[in-house]
Amino acid sequence: MADIDIILERAENDPNILAIGTEGSGNNPDQKPDEWTDLDVTLFAADPGQVAAKAWVNALGVPKLVQHLHDTHLFGPATGAWESWLTRYQGTRRIDWKIAPAADEAAYLAADRLNAIIWRQGQGRVTPRATDASSHFLPVPTQADYEATLNEIFWIAGNVIKGLARNNLLYANEQFNAHLRPQVLRLYAYRETLAQDGHFDPGVNFKNVWSKLASYEQSQLAATYDQSSRAATLASLKNCVVIVESLVDEFNDDQTLLRPAWLGPADAQVTSWFFDLTAPLNAEKKAQAAAAAAQKEEIAKRHAAKRAAYYAGAHQQ
Repeated sequence: MADIDIILERAENDPNILAIGTEGSGNNPDQKPDEWTDLDVTLFAADPGQVAAKAWVNALGVPKLVQHLHDTHLFGPATGAWESWLTRYQGTRRIDWKIAPAADEAAYLAADRLNAIIWRQGQGRVTPRATDASSHFLPVPTQADYEATLNEIFWIAGNVIKGLARNNLLYANEQFNAHLRPQVLRLYAYRETLAQDGHFDPGVNFKNVWSKLASYEQSQLAATYDQSSRAATLASLKNCVVIVESLVDEFNDDQTLLRPAWLGPADAQVTSWFFDLTAPLNAEKKAQAAAAAAQKEEIAKRHAAKRAAYYAGAHQQ
């Protein structure tokens, strides 16, 4: 029996559960489900405090890991206090359980077009409304949106370079990962939503952008994740700037979003910092390689000496 069937059967015997809704990617007709697709389910209760949440979670097997969250206004200010149990079961099965006051149903449906009621007490299964990801579409960007994104990229690029110059790889990489690369991904998402007239859902962490990239763009983007040394992070940052410059040219050529006048000086400043850092970081990289080679040679000598001592002792016996 499918998980959702077990849930509905159990609800039939619990008069406190007035309705059941499903939400999330499983309700997105544009997403093909796979073994990793989780089930997002909400139990609307007359009295949420009387729901035996642990019994519901355990009804589908022994959990491997559970996150218990207390949420307020999960689906907007019109919704009250909700409790969630994000649950992993055997294999790749995951169910995100939510328990909510029945009074929040209308707000729940209004908040997200992926949300749907599939069952009601006394009626059993009901035909859910048609669902889509329109609540998550990225609007077509304005010129102001575009310039704000570019501004953030080149501002944070300065922070990354500052961290590298101060020999603080942690700060540089965290600025890069938390603030800079997401804005680069946003530029890719802008391109796609422009192509789809504002009907593109970029997904959590822009995950839906990846499949929209050409293979060479995927390679370019993947190259920005090498951050194992100061030299590697600098090279990754250079790759990001190349990506941005390419997208800016593309937008400008299409006349969809125009190159701002301030971008030239900002780009030139970042490029000058690249040159200032390249020589010392390359020297550092060579020194690290030489030290690693010397260490390797020393280890080899020690092993050779141990082998020689062993064979000399064996020969004497």
